[in-house]
Amino acid sequence: MVVDNGGFFPEEPDSLYRDKAWFLMDSMVLLGTDAAGMSEKELKYGRGWLLAQLKRTRLPMVCANVWDKSTKKTLVPPYLIVKKGSVNVGVFGLTSDKVDMGPARDSVTVEDPAVAAKRVVAELRKKGATVVVLLSQLGKVESEDLVTGVAGIASCVVPMPWQFSHCTLPSLGASSPDWNPPASL
Repeated sequence: MVVDNGGFFPEEPDSLYRDKAWFLMDSMVLLGTDAAGMSEKELKYGRGWLLAQLKRTRLPMVCANVWDKSTKKTLVPPYLIVKKGSVNVGVFGLTSDKVDMGPARDSVTVEDPAVAAKRVVAELRKKGATVVVLLSQLGKVESEDLVTGVAGIASCVVPMPWQFSHCTLPSLGASSPDWNPPASL
């Protein structure tokens, strides 16, 4: 299963970086991403721009606690269920209610993550999810607290600090700045 917890848009606010943002979305679709979470970074060019790109790319983005003020619905689907073999994997996303939503701040509202998680996990179980995965943009500590406080979440994908995001597991035969592969690889 291929997932991304969100926060993948470039840090730079300049509109020239929109090309990087849509390129990343296109790339994720080509890679076969099953689900992507959402953070405030994906809203940096505004609600309308993000929704247009999601429609164009059909990237399956989920977030259970960002609500569109005009429609009174979640901005993107709150969750999806992906069948992998004989397992129904329920995937949902959460973003922090403590961050500035940038240009979208007037058009969206962010629900308390714990309240959204309890509601969505119950819905996913009712709809047949045998495993529930959270794509979290809450940070390490808040994600851990949420997972221990909300029953039924089997796995949580948490943001990784950028300075470490390029490291990979040596057991996969890949390299990182801190690992030198043996000559036999």
